[in-house]
Amino acid sequence: MYRLSGLLAGGTSCPSFLRAVLREAMALTHSRGGRVLVLERERRTLRSTVDEGEGLLNRAEVPVDDPPWGDAVREGRAVRRPPSADADRPQQLSTGHELVLPLLAQGDVLGVLLLEGLPSQWTCAPQTGVFLETLAGLAAHALQNAALQRDLVQRREELRTLVDVGQDIAASLELDEVLRRVVRQAARLMRAKASSLMLIDATEPILHIRATYGASHTYVQRSPLQCEANLIGEVVRTGVPIAVPDVREAPQYQSVEMARAEGLCSLLCVPMHINTRVIGVLNVYTAERRRFREAEVEFLSALAAQSATAIENARLYWTMLETQEQLRQSERLAALGRMSAGLAHEIRNPLNTMQLLVYAMQKDYPPPDPLAPDLKIIQDEVGRLTLLVDQCLDFARPRQPEMVPQKLQEIMEETLLFVGAEAKRRGIRLHKRWPRELPLIWVDGAQIRQVFLNVLLNALQATGPGGRIDVSIEAADGTITAVIRDEGEGIPPEVRAHLFTPFFTTKPDGTGLGLSIAQRIIEGHRGCIRVISERGVGTTVRIELPVRGEKSHANDPGGG
Repeated sequence: MYRLSGLLAGGTSCPSFLRAVLREAMALTHSRGGRVLVLERERRTLRSTVDEGEGLLNRAEVPVDDPPWGDAVREGRAVRRPPSADADRPQQLSTGHELVLPLLAQGDVLGVLLLEGLPSQWTCAPQTGVFLETLAGLAAHALQNAALQRDLVQRREELRTLVDVGQDIAASLELDEVLRRVVRQAARLMRAKASSLMLIDATEPILHIRATYGASHTYVQRSPLQCEANLIGEVVRTGVPIAVPDVREAPQYQSVEMARAEGLCSLLCVPMHINTRVIGVLNVYTAERRRFREAEVEFLSALAAQSATAIENARLYWTMLETQEQLRQSERLAALGRMSAGLAHEIRNPLNTMQLLVYAMQKDYPPPDPLAPDLKIIQDEVGRLTLLVDQCLDFARPRQPEMVPQKLQEIMEETLLFVGAEAKRRGIRLHKRWPRELPLIWVDGAQIRQVFLNVLLNALQATGPGGRIDVSIEAADGTITAVIRDEGEGIPPEVRAHLFTPFFTTKPDGTGLGLSIAQRIIEGHRGCIRVISERGVGTTVRIELPVRGEKSHANDPGGG
């Protein structure tokens, strides 16, 4: 016993020490064969690690629940079985007894010590039983020390890997490249078939696939995922990782058929945090059924945390570049605005003169005079130029809004009446919806009506005959929101990026100032205007305004 203790303390390798223990137990019990079986919990089997003697089991791995070792594992006690003639046991051992000793460390069964071919007349004296239990305890501690050593080495390797991966991810500030590196490293480190990274939309609670590794085109083309009533959405809502042994059998997984077709089985999904905010999720899929260990969940979570920081840094970098470009653009626009205002004033007087002259000529040459159609064309073109001059002045020198308490739904009603005739002519239905009672809102009615009119006219031009435009208003949390949704073809991404850029237009007769002026008006009311568009579906414009504007307390007689 002292010799074995010295071997254990002296750093003898685990297999060598287990073999020494096994030989001592065989000598003590006069058994002809023996082996040490280590418990594989995930697979529910016992795996042979060390064997000695003749005529052992024909299998290197056996089910953990089979007798006699199953009783020893479940009950944590020694089990002795009389001779048997199982097919897995050689004939020379079928005449001997079997003794199974559980290997216990801190109450946890790590495996068993199996002794075969014991003489039928062998009896276990009390002192011998204590000695065998001590041998089993030494073997269990050797297994535990080996497991701790493996865990230590693995953690050290994982830490080194995380450092290397973090450096690789942080080496780029180009967002798409950062995302590609994250999914590639996740699949490699987790030995997964595929991995994907999904980020939360900035305007609504949906997840978009932003990068994949090892996934097919079918997986990549999946529709955006709602953050409600599904497995991955639960990770976003709770901020807690989820491990699914088989997504093909999970009722909450929304893409079961796709998973079967792609050969995806087990899923580990971890959240990506920035402080307390979840910005997305990192998913890894395996091809075979796998129960992810707690250490694997922690490892992928650490990788997700590093990735979230790298993603946020890339976003901040590009936001800084965009802000710098916006500042330069603002300086150019300011200069352009000053120049436009000067030109507009210079052009307005000749236009007024032209309008008066055309009006006088129309009196002298009324229809059916041959000059009448030409005069009508000149009048229309002069009117269009006058409108462009007025819009340039509005953009270059916007007036401060005159805030008074009004009902936003009444302003919308007036605007709908104005565009109703045009909608009827085009065969487009206008559908409005809002509560009977909405709070008063401090706005400049004329300016807000101008915004509504501009957005509605754009919607009419985008919607084909027989289409529909939905208009709704709702109030919540001190904000009142007007939503205008059309059924047009949607706006291409390259156009959507320039919607609010002055003088940018895709219309042959457009000025490119309508949405720029609308944005400036809404921002002057401390609100915001958002455009959400999807090709083939339509466009939604959300106009959000605070219920109480910055001048409300000064004008509110009940404000104190």
